[in-house]
Amino acid sequence: MPRPSLERLLLAEASSGVGTFEFDLASGQWRLSPYAAVLFGFTPQSAPDSFAEWERNIVAVDVPKLHAAETAAKNTGRYHVEFRVRDPDSSIRWLAGKGSVAGDRANSAPCLFGAYFDITDQKASDARLVNANETLAAHVTDRDRRLDESLSRFHLLVDAVTDYAIFMLDPTGHIVSWNTGAERIKGYTHDEIVGRHFSIFYTAEDRQAELPRRALAAASASGRFSGEGWRVRKGGVRFWASVVINTVYDQNGAVLGFAKVTRDLTERKAAEERMQQAQKLEALGQLTGGVAHDFNNMLLVISGNINAWERHLPRDADPVLRRLSSMAMHGVERASILIQRLLAFSRRQPLEPAAVSVHELTTRLADMLRRTLGETILIETMIPARTWPIFVDPNQLENALLNLAINARDAMPDGGRLTIEAMNLNCAEADDVTAGPYVCIAVSDTGTGMTPEIAARAFEPFFSTKETGHGTGLGLPQVYGFVKQSGGHVRLYSEVGGGTSVKVFLPRYLDGLAAAADAADEVGHAPHGHGETILVVEDDRDVRGLTVEALHDLGYVVIDAADGRSGLRQLEANRDVRLLFTDVGLPGGMNGRQLADEAKRRYPDLKILFTSGYARHAIVHHGRLDPGVELITKPFTFDALATKLRRVLSET
Repeated sequence: MPRPSLERLLLAEASSGVGTFEFDLASGQWRLSPYAAVLFGFTPQSAPDSFAEWERNIVAVDVPKLHAAETAAKNTGRYHVEFRVRDPDSSIRWLAGKGSVAGDRANSAPCLFGAYFDITDQKASDARLVNANETLAAHVTDRDRRLDESLSRFHLLVDAVTDYAIFMLDPTGHIVSWNTGAERIKGYTHDEIVGRHFSIFYTAEDRQAELPRRALAAASASGRFSGEGWRVRKGGVRFWASVVINTVYDQNGAVLGFAKVTRDLTERKAAEERMQQAQKLEALGQLTGGVAHDFNNMLLVISGNINAWERHLPRDADPVLRRLSSMAMHGVERASILIQRLLAFSRRQPLEPAAVSVHELTTRLADMLRRTLGETILIETMIPARTWPIFVDPNQLENALLNLAINARDAMPDGGRLTIEAMNLNCAEADDVTAGPYVCIAVSDTGTGMTPEIAARAFEPFFSTKETGHGTGLGLPQVYGFVKQSGGHVRLYSEVGGGTSVKVFLPRYLDGLAAAADAADEVGHAPHGHGETILVVEDDRDVRGLTVEALHDLGYVVIDAADGRSGLRQLEANRDVRLLFTDVGLPGGMNGRQLADEAKRRYPDLKILFTSGYARHAIVHHGRLDPGVELITKPFTFDALATKLRRVLSET
């Protein structure tokens, strides 16, 4: 990892106190983040490769806990462990690990994703609290006097604590004391809350399920209850809480009451959920990229044969045959659009970025939307003329904003207001956001809105709330993938009955950025060749045969090869080859880029044209084609290939 990226990752993880990990349950291989190494007492540079070597910093008697937690994760899908580590200065710290298993344990090797974090302070606080309870219980002589003394001592110990809500309950669960931290976290003053039952902090669902009663029963039975869940502040606002209830006994073992400790973990839970969501979307992106490659090869074979069929039909052919051929090609085109949306989500589409005026592009788009969305949709724009320029693919940006506008229209079946606005912002570094200047483009509606559960899945591919046949579920994922590939980030805000706002943040265009790629090819009447020799290198036999036939029809002399090394031998044997047309992904240890580089080294005048089912790292970096690279993506049409070949061959 480049040093700046490592430093940023360390800073982000250190600020949240969380180090992440992945554990392949099948192979037993661990992958831990840099801050996880820090938590275990190493530096990111000195962290051992084997997790077994990490265990030397774990207190020996705690090592079996980790192995037991791994076994439990394989059986239950959940991972939870608390253990001690020894720092280089021999000091001891407590760590906790939590995670869950992703993947179908029945059909594929699952992987455990999770995080480690330091709980030393929490352990110390629990120990102090237990010690205080024991001290208080030891000094009481009768029930009422002992409880009064316990409360007095408890106040002296905990009233100054502000990061934890610490308070006492009587045996029935009514609140008898209240510290400063409880007032800060829960929102109630001492006079407002003392005497009320502690179930007031639970959600209606948990109260109905009798969770408060069951928590006290568990604490009474074992002496301690702990857990995490949603709790309610004053005013009804929910927060994610870590809760510990310790039972206070008298000398005869009778329950005097309960000491309750609550910690607000809302921010940490949100960070963990964002991390899990990002990991899930990244895994889906990798899957869709590979699937798109195979589907594009299949679509190319289908479309190529339809093209050949149409070229060989006699002029007086049955119109029904031509209509069926046209319908088949239309189906291929729709499938190709679907694949391109998958590629956009997986961030594997080759972008052609250019300097873009946000004011001009959004104003032009708004004018078009006013003519197409209908009279029931009022469109408002707030696009300052001084909005910074950005460096993105203008066609993809316009397509992304159009997707958002269509989603907004569908959310307002009875009409409403669609607002498009832009603003200049300087964002601080946080989570998936790199600090710097951004242009925020917000598309907001007054529609039906989304529940939190639906909003959490809005960027997942193929997830849609629309009726079957009325949406592919790829609109928002396409926006997400394009923005991420362009170096930006997306935020979605929605409330049932209150509409939805999607905010797209794209980096400001600064002097010194790379020049934009060449404009997209213009496809018109298919220009033929003049007998030039072309070498086709393609490992898929059907695609290779189809391409060779098409090039013959275009008037080229064609030779072919199935892999890179065979291609080099063909070049050596045929010195009159003018152009190398190669797939990027080739078998045999030499990909298309390596083949092209070696061919250019031997034959500097040779023209190169790449093709691929999706943009591979060999020719695309940071979402952009490498300078000087010519690419035609699969599935391509006969006319598009003809036009592209003539353009490349004509370049000097």
